[in-house]
Amino acid sequence: MSKKYLKNPKIIYFFYPGNINTKTGGYIYEKNIIEYAKRKGLSFKSKELSSNYPFPLKKDLDELKKIFLDMPVGSTLIFDGLIFECLKRLKKDLNNFKIVALIHHPLYLEFKGKTSLKFFSLEKEMFKIPNKFIVTSNETKRLLLQEFKINKECISVIEPGIERLTKTKKRIYQKPNILTCGSIIERKNYLYLLNELMFINNLTLNIIGDTSRDNYYYKKVIAFIKKNKMGKRVNIHSNISKTKLSSLYSQCDLYVSVSKYEGFGMSLANAIIFKKPIITYRTPTLKNTLGSMGVVYFNNFKKNTLAKTINKTLLNTQNFKALKSQIMKNKRVFLTPLKSAKLFIKEVKNA
Repeated sequence: MSKKYLKNPKIIYFFYPGNINTKTGGYIYEKNIIEYAKRKGLSFKSKELSSNYPFPLKKDLDELKKIFLDMPVGSTLIFDGLIFECLKRLKKDLNNFKIVALIHHPLYLEFKGKTSLKFFSLEKEMFKIPNKFIVTSNETKRLLLQEFKINKECISVIEPGIERLTKTKKRIYQKPNILTCGSIIERKNYLYLLNELMFINNLTLNIIGDTSRDNYYYKKVIAFIKKNKMGKRVNIHSNISKTKLSSLYSQCDLYVSVSKYEGFGMSLANAIIFKKPIITYRTPTLKNTLGSMGVVYFNNFKKNTLAKTINKTLLNTQNFKALKSQIMKNKRVFLTPLKSAKLFIKEVKNA
């Protein structure tokens, strides 16, 4: 944090991995920032890097090093955490720039065993470098303070902006209709959700999520659906339009999340805006994002835990009526994409 810099030429570079149009919360957050900077005509350049991150190949790091050589010394570099935490080999190159790390959540939380320990060790080392950390929740800020001893003055919380989708009139379904969103990856825990549906009859599930990020896990999900003849009960939607997204939110009775960890929970925030009752696995981040009105939390992934919770809420007419009444009273206010992007750029300029 005590590095010295040449005069900042006020050029900002934003590095992200893979396709920015991928419909995940992290990419949506970053795309909003990039589009805002372009509209405002700022000295802001976005750089798409390999989708191999956070497991970059040698050629990926070599290409990034070449990019650094063409940048004015003192420029501000913003890194998505998927990239930044893997740049140990380029530490000396980073000394020539002002560094902003965008951390949705530390990567050690994404993995288990040796991989988790590896990332934790990398984070211990790499988190000493940035001039500024921008995080998406107070829980991530708490983790940085407690686990990595970051100076609190270097951390800013900028929540994602939530786009206001157009609501459509709800059609009457014969079967209760639940919705969940998120890429089809292990952390989102869809196999647990599908297992729990085995204990519940007369229920339709819509899953909205990118199917390309983890082909192995996606195939396991599809195989489970086929093996248990759930094709008529479970629908998976990938890369859908805003109109379709709005329709699926509007038509659902209940939003369910079984994700093991969330950096903020943008899809659940959308459920709050649509005034849809929520059942979700309890995490400190989601508790902070959602509050308690109209939200039911469960605490473990044991067999039949979620099924019992759904049966007591959605499938109990009196309880569900009370839950719907509560969600209407949930006053949680979320930033718009414009406001979020403006705050982000302001923090970067002040880094």
